[in-house]
Amino acid sequence: MNKNTRTVLLALATSAAVAVPLAGYAFAQSTPAVRTTVAQAQTGSQNEGAEGNEQNETPAYRGSIQLPAEQPGVETPDAQEEAQLRTLAKITPQQASQAAQAAVPGTVTSVKLEDEDGSLVYAVVIGQTEVVVDAGNGKVLHQEAADSENEAGETGQEGNEQAETNG
Repeated sequence: MNKNTRTVLLALATSAAVAVPLAGYAFAQSTPAVRTTVAQAQTGSQNEGAEGNEQNETPAYRGSIQLPAEQPGVETPDAQEEAQLRTLAKITPQQASQAAQAAVPGTVTSVKLEDEDGSLVYAVVIGQTEVVVDAGNGKVLHQEAADSENEAGETGQEGNEQAETNG
C-alpha cells in the first residue's frame, strides 16, 4: 500500500470514528420527541376507558423522593412495604389532602401512599379527580380523572386503613 492510500484510509477511518458517535448522539436526542408525538397520537386516537392503556403509560412527572428498585424474586409483605413507605414520606396524609384541595376544591374521599414509577407520592381522590401529590414536598404533580371501577374497590378499603393509621 502506498503512502497516499494509507493517508486516505486513515482519514476516512478517523472521520468515521468521530461521525458515527455524533450521529448516534444526535439521533438519541431527537428520539424522545418522536416517542412523545407517537404516544400523543395513540392516546388521542384511543378512548380513555380502553383496558391496558394505563399499564403502558409512563407518568410525565417525578417526585422528590425516589424509591429503590424492587429486587427480583424478593416479595415484601404489603404491611411491611406500606410501613417502609410511610417512614420515607416527609409530609402527612393530611398535608397531602390540603395540597390536593388547594388544586381541586371538594371533599377528599381517599388518600393513599403509592410508588409511582419509582417516586413516592400520595394519590388523593377528590370527587372524580385523582390528584398526585409529592410525598416529599407536598407539591401537586398531576391531576387526572379517577378510574371509577378501580378506585371504587380500593377507596373504601384503603381509605379506612389510612383513617385508622392516621387518626
